[in-house]
Amino acid sequence: MQQLTSDQQTKEALPCLLIPMQGGRIVLPNVTMAELIPFQAPQPTSAQAQWILGSIEWRGTMIPVISYEAFCDQRSGPQGQDLRVAVVNAPNGESGGLRFFGLVTQGIPSLIKLEEAAIKENQNSNLLKGQKMAVTLETGHAVIPDLDMIEQAILAEKWQ
Repeated sequence: MQQLTSDQQTKEALPCLLIPMQGGRIVLPNVTMAELIPFQAPQPTSAQAQWILGSIEWRGTMIPVISYEAFCDQRSGPQGQDLRVAVVNAPNGESGGLRFFGLVTQGIPSLIKLEEAAIKENQNSNLLKGQKMAVTLETGHAVIPDLDMIEQAILAEKWQ
């Protein structure tokens, strides 16, 4: 088996998606997103939280759809024309009680390959609820969402 030199290790890039949201952009590892689908109006659920927009059927399963901006308590204006739903793999999967959830996006994500040197923590940003880290990339600013927190909050709302 071949050992990687430190030069080879630093050149490893993580395939990620830069996802446009109403209040900016989020970045997620490619494997986190199951699929990007056209927006469909969610059906109402029993959830009381305003950030849970409802649920949609995806591949034979009902999944909750949330507004990430509302979850983070960000102000939001009118939604754009190019709405989509990013179907995200829940971090704890079936063992946590939720396999997938949807995030409303404001367009089509771009595929980026992140190397460690290309991402820097933006320590001047005040993180909001649901934000794990603010980062500066070569293409601008983005936020890494706290998917564990979002998953737990959805489960706490008993959204079904």
